[in-house]
Amino acid sequence: MASIAAYLSAAGRRYRVRYRKPDRLQTDKRGFKTKHEAELFLASVDVAKASGRYIDPTRARVTVAEWMAIYISTRADLRRSSLSRMEGVTRLQINPALGAIPLAELTRLRCQQFVSQLNASHNPGSVHKAATVLSGARQPAVDDGRLPGNPAARLKLPRQMKRRKKFLTYQQVADLASAVDRRAKGEGFGLLIYVLAYTGLRWGELAGLRVRDLDFKRRRLNVRETMLEVGGYFEESAPKDYEERSIPVPEFVMSQLATHVEGKMSEDRVFVSARTQMPIRNQSFRRYWFNDAATEIGIPGLTSHELRHTCASLAVSVGANVKALQKMLGHASAAITLDVYADLFDEDLDAVAAKLNGLVIGIDAIRDHASTDDTNSVG
Repeated sequence: MASIAAYLSAAGRRYRVRYRKPDRLQTDKRGFKTKHEAELFLASVDVAKASGRYIDPTRARVTVAEWMAIYISTRADLRRSSLSRMEGVTRLQINPALGAIPLAELTRLRCQQFVSQLNASHNPGSVHKAATVLSGARQPAVDDGRLPGNPAARLKLPRQMKRRKKFLTYQQVADLASAVDRRAKGEGFGLLIYVLAYTGLRWGELAGLRVRDLDFKRRRLNVRETMLEVGGYFEESAPKDYEERSIPVPEFVMSQLATHVEGKMSEDRVFVSARTQMPIRNQSFRRYWFNDAATEIGIPGLTSHELRHTCASLAVSVGANVKALQKMLGHASAAITLDVYADLFDEDLDAVAAKLNGLVIGIDAIRDHASTDDTNSVG
């Protein structure tokens, strides 16, 4: 049975509520200033137990840092690279500011203060990532019966300015490939530029590409694995979203690939560093060859990922639709493709308007012709 008892403390007369939790174990809560406050609390406990919404306060005494460690250890669904990024956000941003706070005391106001303070020293993208990790970790605590709600959900976050994508023309791709080749003589990295720009591979997929993945008969490139950089080391993994795909490759690129892999074994990587014979790191490639080459052709600040955008642009320019583009780029859905590259289809909208206008003009012309015939027949 539940009970309310008075006791003396240094602050004066206080009340303690003793009750049983749903698991029948006895617990108590102290510190109520009046008996009425204690009675209201006990009534709320009874209602929560009856409705199945009871939250055991002892289970929320774990600190934010302790809970983050528990949460991350349960994310078997994430790739190692995603886990590594989550661990970094937790170690560098969340734990220093919130780690010592008990889970039950992490209020919505404190979460909002955290992201607001973070915004003063980090870019909006980093703030969004930290808020996403924090909110994602709080929801399992709600599901586990440790918290009544997620205090980090729907926080007010800084607006993110969309970075304007850069799309290269055919000639700019050729110029960039030549500029890279001049800087990395004998490495075949000019061909690497062509592969990125005409297949839309992600860098990890390019690094994971093996000779056996090149289908010269069908002129296809098969994406079967990707290389992830985790803790400064490469790890083999399945492609993003765990879906293999087959990408059509222009004949001139396939012909150069045939020459490039001549003498290599089926399991050999297509592109490796001549010095280490290891897959090439994106950061190293940009530092030693790509950045200066991009500046030389008049596009400073270009990133290798923007060659993926270029592939999308070139494909749309020759008539590729959203579904074809989705399959080529390996997006999980056509909705993602359209969201990322909606601006590439603006001309399609203009074409729709022009065709509709043409249809209406055609109908009016037929109607006018019919009216003229009727008039002539009457005369």
